[in-house]
Amino acid sequence: MNYIDTLILGGGIAGLSLASFLDKPCVVLEKEPTFGGLSRSFNMNGVCYDIGPHIIFSKNKEVLDLHTSLVQTNRIKRSNQIFYKGRYVKYPFENDLYALDKEDREYCLKEFLHNPYETYDAQNMLQFFLKTFGEGITRTYLQPYNEKIWKYDPSCMDTQMVERIPKPPREDVIKSAEGISTEGYTHQLYFHYPKQAGFQALVDAYAAKAISRSHRLKANAGVSKITSKDGKWLVESNVGTYTVRRLINTMPIHELSQLMVMPDHVTTSLLQLKYNSIYIVNVQVKRDSIGDHFAIYLPEKDIIFHRLSKLNFLGDAYCQTNGGSTLMAEVTFRPGSYLAGIGEKEISRRVLEDLETIGFISGVDVTDVQVRHEKYAYVIYDLKHRMNTDTILSFLRAQGIYSVGRFAEFEYLNTDGVVERTLRLAAQLNQE
Repeated sequence: MNYIDTLILGGGIAGLSLASFLDKPCVVLEKEPTFGGLSRSFNMNGVCYDIGPHIIFSKNKEVLDLHTSLVQTNRIKRSNQIFYKGRYVKYPFENDLYALDKEDREYCLKEFLHNPYETYDAQNMLQFFLKTFGEGITRTYLQPYNEKIWKYDPSCMDTQMVERIPKPPREDVIKSAEGISTEGYTHQLYFHYPKQAGFQALVDAYAAKAISRSHRLKANAGVSKITSKDGKWLVESNVGTYTVRRLINTMPIHELSQLMVMPDHVTTSLLQLKYNSIYIVNVQVKRDSIGDHFAIYLPEKDIIFHRLSKLNFLGDAYCQTNGGSTLMAEVTFRPGSYLAGIGEKEISRRVLEDLETIGFISGVDVTDVQVRHEKYAYVIYDLKHRMNTDTILSFLRAQGIYSVGRFAEFEYLNTDGVVERTLRLAAQLNQE
């Protein structure tokens, strides 16, 4: 039996970044053969891709500077589009209303300028969209797109995820309807992406930083049981049994719950948490009609995927050596739903069919297809989310277990948000 001071469960960005910030030696256990979690990268005929794809950006200069110092990056200007009624509308939607047909353009502008919902307090996501953007922009784009990605009614989701979205300036929306270019969400206008090896490059950089500080990282290390004994934690795994003073969880709390005893009221809250899984369908083609765009959002229900990304946009290392394009289609699904049961082959067929239907590719140009799925992809902020997560995390805190990371805290955190949390937790632990 091994005694260690600090044990971290999970070797994704949360676990690895936290380890790299800790002063005292720790051990990180990752059940998969490769570190990275949701930030892992894979290879398709020489082109690296992520479950995403992920990008490096942040309003937090400390985190952004840290990430761009850990890996060599390409700095890229955003070129994202919404594909609506066969037209490209520049992202964000409200900054390119002129691209819509006249009827939709006038509907969106008039309902934004004369918005009866503006003075109401928003109690859910749909009400927030109506209050902030008016009925036109909400019904045309925001509501159908969010229904599609979340597979959940926005009127049954709370405002935690959207409440920081700023109301677009009145003059910007008027200009956009007149065809005068404006930019929204300017903190995302430029982003970074690793020059080589996909987002895995950042994962590997954090792993190397952790190792350089004498921390031990163990892959293929599945935990089977966690119990409390004499004020310490007993953690049983296929790489040994550990007696632990400080236990930090970065794995999904649904997985943690399978390893330890939780009281009934905590289990009840856990079962009420909602999340989406995702299919990633990568399609390599000789040519496409997308042009020099990166991400395309598709709100229309008849198209199975909600977002399409062109990986060539990320830099030379993400282009096929013989030319052509690598496209990534994302399809969210709820565990137990119809989409969960139809299988990867049918998902692949539907994606190819829809890509051809909307004119992005021709089927004869497809050279390869690769499908992956990830169980834990998106946290859903239903109306009971905060109450249920508070119940679970309060119980874990009372037991002395720290929680950090997207599915450990059950919050929709991007990479920069995760690292903000691990920096904060490390500062606390380093003082203990």
